[in-house]
Amino acid sequence: MKSALRRVACLSTGLLMCHPALAQLQGRNVGDVLKDLRAQGLIFIYNDQIVPANLRVEAEPGATRGLELAREILAAHGLSLSEAAPRVYAVVRDSSNASTRPPPPRKQEPERLEEVVVQTSRYVLATDNIAPKKFLTQDEVQAMPRLADETLRAVQRLPGAATNGVSSLGPIRGGEPNETAILLNGLRLYEPFHLKNFYSPVSLLDSRLIDGIEFYSGGFPAPYGDRMSAIIDARTIRPAERYYEAGISFFHTSALAATGFGDGRGRALISARRGNLGDLAQFAEEDFGKPDYSDGFARAEYALTDSTHISFDALASGDQITAKRDDGTQQARARYRNAYLWLTLEHDWSPDLSSRVIGSFTDLVNERRGSVEQPGQRSGRVKDDRTFHIAGLRLENTWDTGAFTHRFGGEIRKLWGDYDYSLDLTVSPDYPFPGSPGSVTTRRASPAPEGYENSAYWDMRTTLGQRWTIETGLRVDVQTYDGSDDGEQVSPRLSVLYQLSPATTLRAGWGRFFQSQGINELQVEDGISTFYPAQHADHVIASLEHAFDEGFNLRVEAYRKYYRELNPRFENMLDPLVLFPEAEFDRVKVDARGARAEGIEVLMQMRPRGPWSGWLSYTWSQVTDRIGSEDVPRSWDQRHAINLGVTWASGPWTATVINSFHSGWPTTELPIDPTTGVPRIDVSVRNRSRLEDFNSLDMRLTRTFLMPRGALDVFIELTNATSRDNPCCVEYEPRQNADGSTSYVRDFSSWLPLIPSAGVLWRY
Repeated sequence: MKSALRRVACLSTGLLMCHPALAQLQGRNVGDVLKDLRAQGLIFIYNDQIVPANLRVEAEPGATRGLELAREILAAHGLSLSEAAPRVYAVVRDSSNASTRPPPPRKQEPERLEEVVVQTSRYVLATDNIAPKKFLTQDEVQAMPRLADETLRAVQRLPGAATNGVSSLGPIRGGEPNETAILLNGLRLYEPFHLKNFYSPVSLLDSRLIDGIEFYSGGFPAPYGDRMSAIIDARTIRPAERYYEAGISFFHTSALAATGFGDGRGRALISARRGNLGDLAQFAEEDFGKPDYSDGFARAEYALTDSTHISFDALASGDQITAKRDDGTQQARARYRNAYLWLTLEHDWSPDLSSRVIGSFTDLVNERRGSVEQPGQRSGRVKDDRTFHIAGLRLENTWDTGAFTHRFGGEIRKLWGDYDYSLDLTVSPDYPFPGSPGSVTTRRASPAPEGYENSAYWDMRTTLGQRWTIETGLRVDVQTYDGSDDGEQVSPRLSVLYQLSPATTLRAGWGRFFQSQGINELQVEDGISTFYPAQHADHVIASLEHAFDEGFNLRVEAYRKYYRELNPRFENMLDPLVLFPEAEFDRVKVDARGARAEGIEVLMQMRPRGPWSGWLSYTWSQVTDRIGSEDVPRSWDQRHAINLGVTWASGPWTATVINSFHSGWPTTELPIDPTTGVPRIDVSVRNRSRLEDFNSLDMRLTRTFLMPRGALDVFIELTNATSRDNPCCVEYEPRQNADGSTSYVRDFSSWLPLIPSAGVLWRY
């Protein structure tokens, strides 16, 4: 019965990282048990004299997991644990000679079930809570190869994500990247990326700060809104005692400090991070420019009473970038400053009713300058200054009435912004191809939008009988800063869970998801000076999950998204990696009246077996825009995607190898004029051909050393270890033929080559 309950608890959450029960340990090797506990986020350091190979578990322990289990089986042999750093323990001899004491009796307390999660498409990442519902522990995410120590690259390993290997956040289930909302400790973050006009390779979510990420790839509940595709809800670590970190790698220098105060009623945390890419740029063979960026985070929380808690969070970042291309004929400079401040008050009115209030202020400053000077071809200047301010107040309530659990609340935001954009661009005749007409483009825009975003939601969950759980909700959103009246956007949601057997769970979900154009998303660079109406997408999702006795979990999920009332967007058909997208000849307007995304995702996960664990996922998907009477693939459409990950963790060593593959993304092959042999721009053939398939083999090796004070983590990492050419961009190069004529050949450039990294982190 107990093992059946554990399987139900695992499956009821929809998360596949369920640790196997460590039962019948009597007679097992003590060292093997400690290695198994490594999968629960614990590191044990010892030698063969302290824990010899023939040391066995003498009696069945009462504890079932974690430190309690480790301490119990070691105590029977006169051994104990000494904490060297958070989650790092040295096995030492116990001076009290605990081996003479009989082992404690086995506990017979009933096992508690975890929270029932009804939503489909939900994963929980990066948590040190070893409850069965967790998909990946924090240590496992830290062990993953992730370029620039980027936390969000863990999300890209999950089914449904489309990755190019550069951006920290890619399209989710066919949606644009801006269809994903990112939250930190309850606050939605606007533009939380470094180098955001240069493919946003690094987010403001410092991997050392993040304790957990709850990720919805679709079908998210009513408390979340105003996005059409996905939700990333992150929370920071909360050390209760004094703790310090200092680290340096190829990409970052970082420091973190935490302490408790007020007789244990308060906690404080502060961290800072600086990018090292600008320092490394001076060693490059070519002068590509210099990116400098930094960020910092601070949090203080205090328990006013046993039922009332208050906290203050601050997140700030600054960027200063210079970039060059084509021997300096194209140059860009950008400065960004982000600041987020929020105060949270939580109160438990009773054991069944609780509330949370979040007051916030966000300040964003973006400045961009650019020039292009290509004699005989084109010349131009770009000036782009934008500032935005958002003041918000959010109320959340949870009320458990026994048969029903309700969540309800609302939010009001005051927003105001200023744009100052100008472009002067002169293109000479015969550029980019002979016969191309010349042009002069002048744009001026300085809108100053101001207004409100208001929302309210209600969400209810109930259990019917022994097998059914239903969650339903309703959300209403209104925006007024665009100077027009789009009316109220009403978003109903419904999720159903059916427990087919103790090992098998079925889920289904449906919902409507609206997305307004953010105050910071006005497309002035493409000549758009007014906001579009809100878009929406309908999600239909069904999933099946099964836990096999052999230590494997299987999840199969099918989804379909129908987009309606889509807004036009602008893309570069041939080369997305440019300094000034709006100044390129291949810039086109994509005006689709609707779109459809659909797919089937399969995830098989191997629960930890000794030092080994891993996963394998496969996704078939397609996403198309309805343009006129045709279905045109979106530029990130990938029919097949496979992710394979294997982790080996033993003692102080951890090694992870991940291979990511997906079908080649669509691209455009320009038609060649049969008379002149010159390519010509034809939007009707956009995305009718495909690039070669993408594949990246990434690996990371970490060794933890016990120091006289704390512990030292040393890692090496390779991104795209085989240095595979993964095409991203197309350029038409003129070639001189033997007969003196000129022909044009497509020349491909690639995403990132092999990128090595290494670093150290001191924890004490």
